[in-house]
Amino acid sequence: MITKVINDKMSAPIDFLRGYKDRKIPLYQGKASQGEMPENLPKDIEKIKKIKKLAESVEPTLKAIRNTIAGIKVAKAIAGAAADAGKIGSALVPPVAAAGVLQDKIIEKVKEEISDASAALKNTDFLINQLKALAIETIIALLAIKLASLANGSGKGKDTGDDDLESTQQELDSLVALSEAEESNQNNDGNGGVTTITTTTTSTGTSTSTGGGGY
Repeated sequence: MITKVINDKMSAPIDFLRGYKDRKIPLYQGKASQGEMPENLPKDIEKIKKIKKLAESVEPTLKAIRNTIAGIKVAKAIAGAAADAGKIGSALVPPVAAAGVLQDKIIEKVKEEISDASAALKNTDFLINQLKALAIETIIALLAIKLASLANGSGKGKDTGDDDLESTQQELDSLVALSEAEESNQNNDGNGGVTTITTTTTSTGTSTSTGGGGY
């Protein structure tokens, strides 16, 4: 099933982001606190943005699968109603009754397939949400590190310093707002696993706290 293919594609970047957060974020935070811009920071930000786009690119496919399942459920309901109506007229006609039994088996098989597909889709939804939340959380942490390094001395005396500081702050604010919106949507849908992100950046450093996850 296509959801299995998607799940396999999501697992590797999820594992990568988990390891990246544990290894690189503390290292970069230490450099930023000393006013040093980590050498690979811009490349890392772009790399994580690509992972975020990967998660977003799968969402239309999942929507199409949901619509397909919904359509099959409607067709199944119609077939079930037709089968019930047919049983009334076929009670005294053995060949027709036998056909009704076969139809019942087909409908039951469709029910099983729909149940399996729905369960697989829920798992895929969870993985996509998890990957997207992890990517957003990581980008926020990296942008906060960039802000801290700029505020602590990196880029001072350069013509682009203030502009870079302002644009980075705007991007950070935008992502924090997106994270909060995503969390709100997940809570409204009754799904867990989305991380609440609180980022604080000052002239002396940056801190990113998380909670409410399920990673």
